[in-house]
Amino acid sequence: MLVIFAISLVALILFVGLALDAGSLYVTYGQLKRAVDAASVAAANDFKRGRTVEDMYNASLEVLNLHNINLPHENLHVYICDNDGVIGRDDYLQTAAPVFWARCPTADEQPRKLVWVDAELQAPLYFLGILGFRPVTLRTNAIAEAAPVDIVLVFDISESMTNDTQTVLCTPYWDSGAPCPYINDYRPNNDPSSGGDPTLPVGCNITNSCQPLLQAKIAARALVDTLYEGYDQVAIVTFDTTAIVHPIQNRNGDFVALSDKFHGSNGVNQTIDAIQVHDDPPFARLWQNWRRTPVNSRVVVNPVNPEDRDGDGRDADPALPCVLDEDRWDTTQNPYGWGGVPCDADNLLDAYDWDNDGVFTMNDDTMARNFLAANDPDGTGPQRDSLSFLSTCTGCGIRVAGNILKQNGRPSAVWVIIFLSDGGANLTDTPGIYGGIGDTPDTGGGINAAYPSGYCSGALNSNWWVGGSCVNTTRFLTEPRYCIDSNQNTCPPGTSWTGAVPNPNYNVLNYAMDKVDEVALTISSNINEPLGNDIAIYTIGLGSVLGNNEVAENMLRYFAAVGDDGNRETNPCQSAARRTSCGQYYFAPSGDALLPIFEDIASRIYTRITD
Repeated sequence: MLVIFAISLVALILFVGLALDAGSLYVTYGQLKRAVDAASVAAANDFKRGRTVEDMYNASLEVLNLHNINLPHENLHVYICDNDGVIGRDDYLQTAAPVFWARCPTADEQPRKLVWVDAELQAPLYFLGILGFRPVTLRTNAIAEAAPVDIVLVFDISESMTNDTQTVLCTPYWDSGAPCPYINDYRPNNDPSSGGDPTLPVGCNITNSCQPLLQAKIAARALVDTLYEGYDQVAIVTFDTTAIVHPIQNRNGDFVALSDKFHGSNGVNQTIDAIQVHDDPPFARLWQNWRRTPVNSRVVVNPVNPEDRDGDGRDADPALPCVLDEDRWDTTQNPYGWGGVPCDADNLLDAYDWDNDGVFTMNDDTMARNFLAANDPDGTGPQRDSLSFLSTCTGCGIRVAGNILKQNGRPSAVWVIIFLSDGGANLTDTPGIYGGIGDTPDTGGGINAAYPSGYCSGALNSNWWVGGSCVNTTRFLTEPRYCIDSNQNTCPPGTSWTGAVPNPNYNVLNYAMDKVDEVALTISSNINEPLGNDIAIYTIGLGSVLGNNEVAENMLRYFAAVGDDGNRETNPCQSAARRTSCGQYYFAPSGDALLPIFEDIASRIYTRITD
């Protein structure tokens, strides 16, 4: 019995030890697996910031140590698919990590930011070790992917983006005597009466010193430098009276909207450097009586296109004849009780006294045409140029940014729009019904021809400016959101629909909100409402020019709410104080605050484990 008991006891100890050590190995392996998964994510985070493989290795080792996994250096391996700078997977991986090599894209496939982390750990056997069994080698690996990112950087380049620029007073030019912080405007020292040439550009665009635009460009380049060239892609959009896509050269030498080339000639950073503030026609040189009437001291002409008095989209206004005079004001007619009407030649660009001599001459028409040629936004000619003294088509910017991702974005990439603006909106897209040099231009938005001036509607006696359809006013805080869909059932919940076309209540703010819904809305309580795409939108409101404009800040917060989770109803900024950051909306009190904001956005672009 003693012999049988002794033999049984040994067997019992063996089985108990086997069970306990097996459980210990299972726990140890689970701990190792979790640690390796976390290490691969840490390595991938470094990968997306353009760090070296050595940096990724150190990040992985640090994470393993934090999980109480202590390994000899030779037991940890970190690889990426392409470490030699030659497009395609590295050949040595076929031997070093054949499983990873098989997952890596070839030179003919789209690059991916994959990181392989492989760890080997010697796990001791506590009971079985008494019987002479040696430690067991546990080995696991993980592939993490820093998801490729397609980013569209959208810059507001309206003249308010020079708000912080310090320049000389332009008293003879601005009748208010206020500082003239602009860029290529007509300055006193260039006035013909003093021997200057008013067509010569002067100002901060020439010296690349327009603020806060310059800080915005510096911050944007810093964000680009956190991305991984060759894997991530960036597009540049600017908007003023229209929105423009800036072609960028990619690594294959082609000019594209979304580019994987960040540095060097025609790369992303050089394209950002070349951005300039838009030059508006000089409002102070609009004919004085066009700017003010004795009745209300407000603008009485079409702010979208001063050449078009009756709002039909044409320079020619046959329904509003007048006796042409040198100062463009006909006192022989008094149809509205103003003591006269604006007087516009149908075949000349004569809304502005460009040379500031007090009378209209053909020199004014020539200078207007030269201005249009010099400020052609995309080289397409007069059909996209504008003589509007307004310059913030916010809806244009978000529309074009969304189209870039929908048409060119990679399905496997994270789609991101970073929208930087002063928040104001005073224009929408226009249909360009006629296309002549003095006609209202086509900005490419596919606008219904019933709205020849876009959704800044009106006519000569409709009080364009005071009505508020062209500018952000407190009216937008109290009135409902309007919908002009042809089918009432597709309208956003809570909006007002009349079915009338044109609807005079539909305005620039409604247009901007509709455009962001088309881009990024993925959840709606109205099952009939068309939805957009899974696009993250980050908005930045520049406080130096945003001021106390509550409507403008609410609009940028709405953009960010839709771009957060695709749902307009879940707004992280709902109860946030004004002029504060919340959710994916950032408030920048000055241009100096932009760099940390862009850095924070870069840290929020996520990573995923793929295996």
